Amino acid sequence: MSSRKYRKYHSLLERMAHIVVDGVVRMTDAINSKEFSRIGIKNAVRALRKGRLVGKIGRPAAVVGEKEQRVLDIIHIEAKSGTCLTLKKTRELIENVINDNDDEDSPFTEVSMSATYGFVKRHPELKTGTPKNLDINRLAVSCRSVLKPWYKTLDELHEKFHYNPALIVNVDESSTRVPTDSKQLVVHTADTKAGFTKEPPRMINSTFVAAVAADGYAFPSVILWPSAKLPEELKSLLSPTLEIWANGSGWMDNECFKRYALTVLLPSIIERRKRMSLENEHILLLLDSHASRADPSIWREFQKQQVDVLTFVPHSTHLCQPLDRGVFAVFKSELTNRFEAPSSSSSSSKRAAISDVLPQAIHTALSPSVIQKAFVCSGVLHNSSGPVLLKLPESSIYPLPSRRNRFNFYGKVITDENLLEKWENHLKMNIERKNEMDEKEKDEVKTVVDDKKKIKRRFLHVKTMILKMKRKIMH
Repeated sequence: MSSRKYRKYHSLLERMAHIVVDGVVRMTDAINSKEFSRIGIKNAVRALRKGRLVGKIGRPAAVVGEKEQRVLDIIHIEAKSGTCLTLKKTRELIENVINDNDDEDSPFTEVSMSATYGFVKRHPELKTGTPKNLDINRLAVSCRSVLKPWYKTLDELHEKFHYNPALIVNVDESSTRVPTDSKQLVVHTADTKAGFTKEPPRMINSTFVAAVAADGYAFPSVILWPSAKLPEELKSLLSPTLEIWANGSGWMDNECFKRYALTVLLPSIIERRKRMSLENEHILLLLDSHASRADPSIWREFQKQQVDVLTFVPHSTHLCQPLDRGVFAVFKSELTNRFEAPSSSSSSSKRAAISDVLPQAIHTALSPSVIQKAFVCSGVLHNSSGPVLLKLPESSIYPLPSRRNRFNFYGKVITDENLLEKWENHLKMNIERKNEMDEKEKDEVKTVVDDKKKIKRRFLHVKTMILKMKRKIMH
């Protein structure tokens, strides 16, 4: 069994079958060894003698030779067109190829699901998996034709400035709302509740704002809490690495992002660059194209500090953004696994429940290993986009999402001088146009008011004339 000739066969059953076929060991001796079942070794030997592959349990392969290659070619063609076959469709395909004979009298051969699994396992280029559900806009941009230009712009920046990994930064935000789905429990037959439990209260939404660097460093984070002032239950979470802001809604808006960018993010990355004695080097900041970023005055300040800001292509952050590729997934997983829904629906109990799990979830998600792996997976390091693009089709079968009627800063270097000037002029023109429309609307309102006054005066005049005529007639 350990002879070099048979070491290339990973399965012990397949090794023994080859030894029996070669005449080194008799079939009876192999069965009497009791290491293999009698049916298994017999089927394996029969498959080898007929020139077929041996499965892990000794069954002959359902499809071999030219027909096997034909099935692989069809699956490859379907994959290139952006269509993946389910296991059921794959079984039907194998069945159709096997029964595609010129002889009409030949019996119909059925293919089992276990044979289909065996076919997939025998070919390393095939694998089974559950695809991630995406909305149509994300599906439309998940192709090489859309993302190649963006990665080309990114590589040009890398070539020009030779960014240090400690100065490649990504910033984004994620919801902290915990799903309240019921967890699977071990139930005793004596349980009289019949599998029912109280529905957990709907949790408050808040936003976790994070910024990370490619070397695994995490900058100070911020929690946006939906209240007018900071609750007492959350004050214990405050630390040099975590701030909590009460902003009313709990969502990121223009005012909150400007405050975060200019008072937390920019000072932190400038201070770290100074601490590492890299004052003359450029910083690369990657962020999405959310509406809260649409303020050129913010990026003027970043431009002054030699920070190059590149926005992602809209709806592509599930592929290109490091925080979405790993950090936030770990964060939400930790929240879900550690969170225990409160028995009470009061706001204080909800705050206490979420405050118990937030610190550990943030600590785990912002660990250096998770951050570094996320940057590698997203392909934003120098010349590392290949693995990301290779998994994507050349083009999408879905239409690209329509652009909104606003300045286009999507997927561009928004600290570029020419773009900033155009952006500022665009906003200035919009303000002037709005002022003109407001003035015009005021004039129209004034005209309507004047017309109403004239109509009212005429009505009063006619009414007065009618009264005078009535008095004359009475006299």
